[in-house]
Amino acid sequence: MGRLKVGLALLLLGALLSGTVRVQAQRSEIGIGVGGAFYLGDINPKKVFHDTRFSAGVFYRYNIDTRLALRFAGTYGRITASDQSFDNPRNLNFRNDLVDIAALLEINFVNFFTGSRQHRFTPYLALGAAICFSNPYGRYYDPVSQDARWVALRPLHTEGQGLPGYKKEYSLAQFALPFGIGFKVSIAKGVSLGLEWMMRLTFTDYLDDVGGDYANVGDVRSNYGDIAAHFADPSGLEHAIGSQRGDKNFFDWYSFAMVTVCVRLNGRESLCPAYGQRQLKKRY
Repeated sequence: MGRLKVGLALLLLGALLSGTVRVQAQRSEIGIGVGGAFYLGDINPKKVFHDTRFSAGVFYRYNIDTRLALRFAGTYGRITASDQSFDNPRNLNFRNDLVDIAALLEINFVNFFTGSRQHRFTPYLALGAAICFSNPYGRYYDPVSQDARWVALRPLHTEGQGLPGYKKEYSLAQFALPFGIGFKVSIAKGVSLGLEWMMRLTFTDYLDDVGGDYANVGDVRSNYGDIAAHFADPSGLEHAIGSQRGDKNFFDWYSFAMVTVCVRLNGRESLCPAYGQRQLKKRY
């Protein structure tokens, strides 16, 4: 994922949020988060938090009342994994920089808002919908120059995508279903801290560029070159054409675990914590 696309996505999110913020400042909060990202899929099938990499994001929260809030967020995170970590002879690896744009509903366990005196903290559940923009890369060692570099995998059609008799190319933009748990605590009149762990179920098997069967390496080489042929089957085992390269029965997952800081925007009113009513109170 190029830096330009990341910047444009976050700029678009910021423009959208700024317009909403001006309308409902008394119920609005903005925040940032920093943490880690990991993935589950064909190369890492089950190890939670394995090879966790950096993630960061920005968000806008609109408090419907003291129990419910809407959140719009833009998050960047890097996911990566290698067969070598699991002693898998396929010898596949990947790295993917994700940009996630999400709309979430937060459900507080108790009546809470930033600055509340009655309940200063609450666990919460979050769920919603997201769009994920990704671009998987593979680590390639050049035997001629003896240099290693990252190579974009989708243009290499490593499973023969786009060739007659093979699947079509996969999309770099995917729908995802986010859900998770969190904990937030009010530390000042207008500031709260949070800790959150969210999982994303995607509807693609190609965050890691692995999801189908081994293609004819000769077909891949003749159409896309030697590097493409290498990534089609880097094991050196010459797998049979049509044998399983990835598990087609499961979609890929990715996850963000983050610490957040949230600031309530200036407003003369705040949410009333009593009984979870959707009313406003002029004094904190």
